[in-house]
Amino acid sequence: MLKALALSTLVVSAASADLVDGGFEGNDVWGYGFIQGGIDTPWRTTAPDNLIEVWSNGFLGVPSHEGVRFAELNANYASTLYQDINGLGDNNSVNWHFAHRGRYGTDVMKLTITDLGADQNIGGGDDTVLFQQNFSAENTAWSIHYGTITSIGNNTRFAFEAVSAVGGNTQGNLLDWCGFGTGVVIPAPGAIFLLGAAGAVMSRRRRQ
Repeated sequence: MLKALALSTLVVSAASADLVDGGFEGNDVWGYGFIQGGIDTPWRTTAPDNLIEVWSNGFLGVPSHEGVRFAELNANYASTLYQDINGLGDNNSVNWHFAHRGRYGTDVMKLTITDLGADQNIGGGDDTVLFQQNFSAENTAWSIHYGTITSIGNNTRFAFEAVSAVGGNTQGNLLDWCGFGTGVVIPAPGAIFLLGAAGAVMSRRRRQ
């Protein structure tokens, strides 16, 4: 029992070692509200109004996966929520994880991890997509996803984009417990139960 508790503590404390504020806790939103990307939070958005929607634990009956806050993809516009991470180095194993939940039913979002190339900008012609996959989640429990990529030395964008949502573009795809970096710990095989939130927890392991 003590060993299990120790592993659980290790996983939580190591979350978001390079990506910052992976649980959207660094703000004072209660209920729900909007924060400015890159100003109120390290997270950024491609939305033209620069707003990111944050919920607090229990809003509309939805518990946080961890902590007291989480985010909903797309505040007022279809957009991408992302952080650009530096210092990952070349040819290093870099872990990632996140918790995903639908709002009114089964929602689908896409995670894309992109090396930004020598120009350090997205879309500059020298980008390399290191990982890209769609994930779905029901609205009855948080689904946990995690895996590993190999860095290639430049700034790396960790980005979420809504694909579909039962409630429409601006109502769905809840996110929490995001981690990405060389210091991030992902569960060992058979240990995923330690990360359980309310209800059944689903796990999928993705490697590339």
